[in-house]
Amino acid sequence: MSTVLILGATSPTAQAFIKLMETEFSQYELKLFARNLQRLPQSQRQNHEVITGDGSAYEDYVHALKNVDYIYNSIGGLETGPYTQLLIKAIKDTNTPIKHIVDISAGGIYGEYLSGNAPYLSTVRTRHPDYTQDQINKLDWYKQSGFEFTIFRPGLIQNGPETGIITHTPDYLKIKPAEFPINRTTFARAAVNALFNGDYRNVSVSVSNG
Repeated sequence: MSTVLILGATSPTAQAFIKLMETEFSQYELKLFARNLQRLPQSQRQNHEVITGDGSAYEDYVHALKNVDYIYNSIGGLETGPYTQLLIKAIKDTNTPIKHIVDISAGGIYGEYLSGNAPYLSTVRTRHPDYTQDQINKLDWYKQSGFEFTIFRPGLIQNGPETGIITHTPDYLKIKPAEFPINRTTFARAAVNALFNGDYRNVSVSVSNG
């Protein structure tokens, strides 16, 4: 049975992904990685392997990677660029045969969103320039790693029913106001399709409700 390592498992986005996996893809084992396991629902702590870990700790990744086939990475924060480099190093050092990585990045890093809650989302480029550059660099880091990957760049992540999906690569810089929101359920489905169906292979894409 294949195993999916879910980094940042307590995030609302990861929780939507876990629920979809439990409901429709129970043939996969889930391994949940979080700093505070008590924030996970009790049912998840009982039904899945759980690992206390920090995104800044190389050894935590090494420990978590045992018998892992896929990775869903939703660890957030302004230091996620260096964390990504640690994750890639850990995978290489342990020779873990990862089939695909889904990485949750940030919308606006290319100045692609034309709207959003004030201040506009794309101002991340001026408010957090180092973070923005790290997120842009992720694309090169993953390409150079040789691993199969998908980077998702969401706009406004919100609750709501599953919808269709619209995606754009980084060269598309005119994402309209109607394409700003993405429902967590829709986002979870896109991640599943990337991990298991080969959708959005080796690209960075914005994701919006469609």
